[in-house]
Amino acid sequence: MQNIYDYVVIGSGLAGLCTAHYLSGSGGKVALVAKSEITDSNSYHAQGGMAAVWSDDDTSREHYEDTMEAGAYLNDPSAVTILTDEAPKRIEELIELGMKFDTAGGKISLGLEGGHHHHRILHAGGDATGQKVTSFMIGVVREDANIDILDHHLFFDLITDDGASRVIGARTIDRDTHKEEDFIARAVVLATGGYGALYAPTTNPQSAKGDGIIAAYRAGATLRDLEFVQFHPTALSAEGAPAFLISEAVRGEGAYLLNRRGKRFMLGRHPLVELAPRDIVAREIFNEMQREGSSSVRLSLRHLDPDRVRMRFPTISEYLSSIGIDMTEEIPVAPAAHYAMGGILADLYGRTTLKGLYTVGEAASTGVMGANRLASNSLVECTVFSKRIAEAVRSDELREPVPATSCVTDFAPGEPDDISGVEERLGNLMSQKVGILRSERELKEALSDVAALRKELENLRSAQAYMQRGRLDLAELVIRSALARDESRGSHYRTDFPEMRPLGEAYHTLVSKDTDLTHIPLL
Repeated sequence: MQNIYDYVVIGSGLAGLCTAHYLSGSGGKVALVAKSEITDSNSYHAQGGMAAVWSDDDTSREHYEDTMEAGAYLNDPSAVTILTDEAPKRIEELIELGMKFDTAGGKISLGLEGGHHHHRILHAGGDATGQKVTSFMIGVVREDANIDILDHHLFFDLITDDGASRVIGARTIDRDTHKEEDFIARAVVLATGGYGALYAPTTNPQSAKGDGIIAAYRAGATLRDLEFVQFHPTALSAEGAPAFLISEAVRGEGAYLLNRRGKRFMLGRHPLVELAPRDIVAREIFNEMQREGSSSVRLSLRHLDPDRVRMRFPTISEYLSSIGIDMTEEIPVAPAAHYAMGGILADLYGRTTLKGLYTVGEAASTGVMGANRLASNSLVECTVFSKRIAEAVRSDELREPVPATSCVTDFAPGEPDDISGVEERLGNLMSQKVGILRSERELKEALSDVAALRKELENLRSAQAYMQRGRLDLAELVIRSALARDESRGSHYRTDFPEMRPLGEAYHTLVSKDTDLTHIPLL
């Protein structure tokens, strides 16, 4: 079955929602396609806020400098300038639409998070900003007659034309009917998120396995900097509980990181102490755990006002209480895979290397994040670059949608294959051998492990096996990219290459299906 639209947006996180909204304003019919429930996204579960210059004592230049420093200067300066200049405007548009941010004394409250030198983080519902802003935008798109929401559609491939140089649609499987359903459009936007759930433990929903990124790769798009995966320093580490995110804002409120002996081990290791950039805090926690032989460190809030803690972090406090942990005391935490800086290469308007294909949000490598994301830049990046995509499609030469040839899939009918064992082992090996600390030996072992897992799937023909093979392909690309980067920069730390190259020798890692890994000097 084929559906004809002007625009197809794959992904229902904030990036996809905002893109659908702005594209609707450009005129034309928009299909918003979601893998499962429309609320199943990283954006929805995000506890952090939205970073934007909102006070007289702050400037976009200072926001720019904080972003560049956190990204180890692998960022694209033009992309960072766009983000920091346009973020306040996009926040204002949300407010004009009716979005409510937290206030105090009649003014919007501003929080402080790791890597920021000013209070510039807007929150909604305390630690429920992602849920609040995503739910708000879900309401906006649901009321838009130009947007059709199609949830429970598993996106698995792009449809190309012109010798595979132009994207003209997307292939999905309706998860209710189990039948293929294709979407043909003038432009396709991948807002499918990152690949943090290739790792275990992870703060990501299990849907964040890079399916959109590897589909773009299969279609011929160029990917960039896949080796850069950020580990959130403070995920809950309690027996029997998932790696629930303990927001950066908790440390922004003054929480301390303590080792087993009750010592604040971040003192003397970075000028910002617990609020150092995430890659640094994650490594220091990991090293402390290694030294002590422990599975976690402690995040202490004993010295803070307990009533303010509960008011400021109602979601975290309620969840921790449900599993018997008092947030106003101490929380056992450890790093967990959180955010992928690498993704589909995109220009400043979300254009990929394929005509008709755009990308936004965590799936995209716009140059904003560099080698390590600055806290609370991701949600606001979604709003900034989604609007720029809508501007681009108005000026780009896009073809009118026409029916495409039918898809020839190799999916076998019948019961789905059980691939849970492969998924679990992939997650473990990625965290153990391609995680916070990396080495040539472990990375080469990881390549062999991925090859062995792939062999287990070679005779399976289900849609699930097809998707899992793509995830193994993406994992291999991440490993190869990490193996090729012979330095430590941002979230990528090589124990056998612990020094960072001088800025004049910095480079990006590019790869496509037709071109092997290439290092491109930083401009």
